[in-house]
Amino acid sequence: MTYTLADLPMFAELGEERMRGTAAAARWRRYPAGQVLCTEGDPAEHLIVLLDGRVKAGRVSAEGREVVLAVEAAPVAFDKTALLVDGAHRATRTALTPVEVAWLPRAVVLELVAAEPSVAARLLRTLATTVRELDERLIDASVRDVPSRVATWLLRRCAGGPSPAHGSPHGPLPVPLPVPLPVPLHGGQAGLGAEIGATRVSVNRALRMFERRGLVEIGSGEVTVLDRPALARLAAVTPR
Repeated sequence: MTYTLADLPMFAELGEERMRGTAAAARWRRYPAGQVLCTEGDPAEHLIVLLDGRVKAGRVSAEGREVVLAVEAAPVAFDKTALLVDGAHRATRTALTPVEVAWLPRAVVLELVAAEPSVAARLLRTLATTVRELDERLIDASVRDVPSRVATWLLRRCAGGPSPAHGSPHGPLPVPLPVPLPVPLHGGQAGLGAEIGATRVSVNRALRMFERRGLVEIGSGEVTVLDRPALARLAAVTPR
C-alpha cells in the first residue's frame, strides 16, 4: 500500500488547500532496494517521508561495523528533530525494499510548524512519544534480561492480533485458544537486537529457548508467536 502525506499524523488535520500546497512543494521519487536515502552526519535539509516500503536505520561503529538501529515501514518521516534544530542526520537510512519517498524542504516544514497549530501540536506529541520510547528502552536495558526484552518486543509486534475462544452451545469458554501470530523480522535477529540493546547472539539464544518451550516457532525472516500468555509472563521485569 502506498500512502500519502496526509497519512502522516503531523499532517492529519491540515486543510485541503494547505495539504495540496505542501504536496506540491515536495519532490517525489521511487528508489530500488539498496538505495541510500540519507547518510549519517549529512545536513538534514529535507523531511524525508517514506510513503511505501521499508527502510533500515544504521550507524557505523568505531570498528567499521554497521549497527542496525531500527527497521521502519511506511508511512513515517525521518529525522524530524534534526530538521527542527538545523542538525545532521543521526543515522544512514537504506531502502530494504523498493520505496517511494517524498522530500519536503526544511523551510516548508518550518513554515507549517509556525503557521499551523495542529502540525506543531502533533509534532510535539510525536517527539514526546519518541523520547518516552527511548526512555523505556534505556530502562529495559538496565533492569531486564535479554529473554524478557525479546518477549516484550514480540508481544508489542503482535498486539491486537486474533485470539478467539473455544466455541460451545453456551457461548465461549473463558480460556482462549492459542492463535499462531507471525511477527516479521525485517532487520533479522540483528535488527531486533539493535532495537532492544542486545547482540544477535543473545537474541538468537533467547528465541531458541522460547522455541524449545513451545512458545514460538522460528522461520525464515519471521518468528511465529504460539503462546502469548507464556511470553507475557516472561516479559515481566526480571532483575539482572
